[in-house]
Amino acid sequence: MKRSIALMTIAVLWQFIVVAGNNHHDWEDENIVGINKLPYHATMVLPSLRDADERWLSLDGIWHFKWSPDPDCRPADFYRSGFDTSDWSEIDVPGHWQLQGFGKAIYTNQPYPFVLNPPKVTDEPPAHYYSYLHRNPVGSYRRSFDIDRLAADRRYILHFDGVESAMYVWINGHNVGYSQNSNSPAEFDITEFLVKGENTIAVEVYRWCDGSYLEDQDMWRLSGIFRSVGIWTRPDVHINDYFIQSTLDDSMDNGDVALTFDVINLSGKDAGGVAVELSVRGTDRNGNVVSVTAEKPLAVLKNKENVRYTVNCPVTAPSLWSAETPNLYDVTIRMKKRGVLVETFTYHTGFRKIKIDGEIFKINGVPVKLKGINRHEFLPRSGRTVDASSIHNDLILMKRANINMIRTSHYPDVPLFYELCDRYGFYVMDEANHESHGLGLGNKILGDAPSWEKAHVDRALSLVERDKNHPCVIIWSMGNEGGSGANLKAMRNAVLSIDSTRVIYSDTDRSISDIYDEGYLSPNDYKALADRISDRPVFMREYAYAMGNSTGNLKEYMDVFYSNPGILGGAIWEWCDKSLIKNINSDSVDYRKMPDTQHPANDEFWAIGGDFGDFPNDANYGIDGIVGSDRVPHPGYYEVRKVYQNLEFAIADTSLMTVSVENRYDFLPADDFDYVCEWYVDGHPVSRDYVMLKDGILHASEKPDTVGEKCLNISAVLRKPTLWADKGFAVAMEQFVFDEYADRCAVEKSRADMTVNESDRLITVERKDGFKLSFDKISGALVGWYYMDRAVIEAPLEPYFWKPANDVQRHNGYNERFGVWKEEIKSRHVTGCDVCVTDSCVRVSFDIDLSAVGASYNLQYDIAGSGVVRVSGRYNPYNPVAQFMPKYGFRVGIPIKYDNITWYGRGEWESYPDRKTGAFIGLYRKTLDCFGPDYVMAQDNSNRTDVRWFSLTDASGQGLRFTSATPFNFRAWPYDEDDIEAVKHKYELPIRSCMTVNIDRFIHGVGGNDGWGAKTAPEYCVDATENYCFDILISPID
Repeated sequence: MKRSIALMTIAVLWQFIVVAGNNHHDWEDENIVGINKLPYHATMVLPSLRDADERWLSLDGIWHFKWSPDPDCRPADFYRSGFDTSDWSEIDVPGHWQLQGFGKAIYTNQPYPFVLNPPKVTDEPPAHYYSYLHRNPVGSYRRSFDIDRLAADRRYILHFDGVESAMYVWINGHNVGYSQNSNSPAEFDITEFLVKGENTIAVEVYRWCDGSYLEDQDMWRLSGIFRSVGIWTRPDVHINDYFIQSTLDDSMDNGDVALTFDVINLSGKDAGGVAVELSVRGTDRNGNVVSVTAEKPLAVLKNKENVRYTVNCPVTAPSLWSAETPNLYDVTIRMKKRGVLVETFTYHTGFRKIKIDGEIFKINGVPVKLKGINRHEFLPRSGRTVDASSIHNDLILMKRANINMIRTSHYPDVPLFYELCDRYGFYVMDEANHESHGLGLGNKILGDAPSWEKAHVDRALSLVERDKNHPCVIIWSMGNEGGSGANLKAMRNAVLSIDSTRVIYSDTDRSISDIYDEGYLSPNDYKALADRISDRPVFMREYAYAMGNSTGNLKEYMDVFYSNPGILGGAIWEWCDKSLIKNINSDSVDYRKMPDTQHPANDEFWAIGGDFGDFPNDANYGIDGIVGSDRVPHPGYYEVRKVYQNLEFAIADTSLMTVSVENRYDFLPADDFDYVCEWYVDGHPVSRDYVMLKDGILHASEKPDTVGEKCLNISAVLRKPTLWADKGFAVAMEQFVFDEYADRCAVEKSRADMTVNESDRLITVERKDGFKLSFDKISGALVGWYYMDRAVIEAPLEPYFWKPANDVQRHNGYNERFGVWKEEIKSRHVTGCDVCVTDSCVRVSFDIDLSAVGASYNLQYDIAGSGVVRVSGRYNPYNPVAQFMPKYGFRVGIPIKYDNITWYGRGEWESYPDRKTGAFIGLYRKTLDCFGPDYVMAQDNSNRTDVRWFSLTDASGQGLRFTSATPFNFRAWPYDEDDIEAVKHKYELPIRSCMTVNIDRFIHGVGGNDGWGAKTAPEYCVDATENYCFDILISPID
């Protein structure tokens, strides 16, 4: 992610680089990425099976813990046998110490939280930095574990899934080694240090190290043993690594599973009689069970020898793997010694071929579009410590939103994630743990420095070696917003030395990238880029910035995706908000073991950067997901679901009521689904039928022969259950409207017995049964309305043009560009007033000069004897001072008791002009407290578009109904615009006795191309140079 910073000159930054010889610590030496670490290798056992594997001893759980604010304060000898930790705290592993009461969480997008002087991380920063008093906090971990039996022919491998950012390890007081590279595994052979019975492990973790210069990702900066840790028991002659490559010939009809494996002999003597057996089992494309086995006898292995072999299993007519058809074959690897089984590994594989053909990206010979999302690992109580259920939940929600590609922004995820992507069906851009954004995009400070080559290559090797056996991984990303130069080329070469079957990607060094990337382009600019680039596919690693109330004009992006075969697609930024749950009255996060609630309690709120007193910070720049941190979908999620769908519908023949179906699936036929046709009249269901797809055409049921607006809703639904949804789940939807809503906005001709009174300030229209309207002659507003002696408005009904900014608009000059419309209400003045009493109604009209914006306005009220009021506004610019206005409509305050909201229009979630395709026209009901989305920040929200009418009623059913002759927008809040602009977080908004209701003919779109300057597309802006009229009919409800 995202914003560029002003680049410091290379000449200045080069002087900061300190050669390793001047370093005093391993963790401030870029040449040291590990000491005594074992080489990286593939995940040997399917992650879902690890905890049940008898070879695995988990060390997850409660550890003794001591937090120190800097290295000088740490208990330096805590690793010694017999060290007393009785007065230490306890901490959960895996987990971050900042979320368990130790130190502060820091959120930054790209600024480093320490002073820049690579590789140093402990130079003195400004006094307001958190790191000024906490120069490099250290976490000291210690626990005991039991080894019941120490076998002489076994090796014991200590394994860490992830530790941030650097660590030293001791076993029983013996120094085992050192590691950095936070999001990749670290392994140590601890066989010689173990004893039978009780053993002690001590781990010293540093918050920052030289590796932190390559870990400048946009995220909460958290520390500790945040992924699982345990001990593997292995035979002293064992398979050290393996690579499953399932290849296809050009016809895609013949496959081959090639297992390349390394066997190491650590027995202290030569080892003979060893053989490795490969078994592959699955179902071919004809539905037949396939089971193939091959064995590779090995030559005698000398002591300490590590030898590589290959064994193959051919498979005929294999079922192919893709994100749409995630067909997997079970793979079993058995090592035998003189016929006796020594060790077994269970994994899986998928047959798929990746190829770039000119500018076309193909899977299994078929051009594909990547409809992607960026995903950080994140939960609001445990940070980047995630459990299996949360990963399943994410992937299910993504599949249901038609997302087919995930970028692991910006580091390798936990191993289980890839297994599940293989099974659910996702394409994965697997990203190396490499970002140096704070040094400038494409910087050569680290990217071209010879002393930093090893650190760069280490991050590529750890990525590829661990994840190479997953068919879901189709692209290796060399990192995000990092450097460029020789070290990036070295990363590419290191990847190719292991795997040449996948695509390599870089966003900051295009010379090493097989894909051309440029992020956050507008739809038009993306199309222009694709038209210009022809030597490789184009892709936006990040687009459609989903910060708060945004994700506008997504449909336009999808139109561009399909406009050029060289466009591979893009990945929306991003999946979930990264907001921690914080106690209102303290700086603590209420850490709870998963899967407890991930939603704030009454005394908690969604926290952003700075809420913990952390500095530097980037405030709410991490609050940019299409779902909340608790995975409750934001309105943008539903827009993604609709725009990303792979079946498109269009009316083929209105007279025959036929619907054409365009299939955008790459591998699934359209007739794999069932189709449902539903008719609604004025929002009420009339019929529901299953219809057959024949030759790409659906024959919908006959249009209802009744008066009213008809909506035809077409859905494609799953014919059978999947891992991610039940039978009948809708994967694609469309709505067609016939006989569009015709008002009903006329005032009946009945004046009844109304009297008109006029004073210096007010005009009143009333009758004896408790009906009374009061108009302010100074402003022209309707300032009072009583119906049957009850007040139905509490604040004036008046023309209103201001709309508060949303999150992205706060960063694009919205308040400066549109501020005149907020101030306009202070300077408007009535230039003429007229009251006309006729047999049909009482008409009160005002001519108003909007001098601040250079326009005139005519406001007219027609009051019928029934109590119905028609409000008409006519806007005529004579010397407009601005091109656009925030909205065109009215505002009124309604007593909060009328908090039951019913509307006929788009719903049920929030929609805006540039984000409404996923919201269908229908009849919806909500209470006010559930009407708005749960955004983290206070901002404009809750709009509903294409509304025909809405009503506000109390518990007894009394209230008001609002109707217009043309579709309109409305918003309702238990606070007002000033409240939104006076606070930062949504939880700080008051609940007032007056509900603010905005009723608008037009409203400014949400935008969201990026979050640091891009404006709402002109076609979704309200042109202030045009003449407008808007009528609404307000009817009391008894």
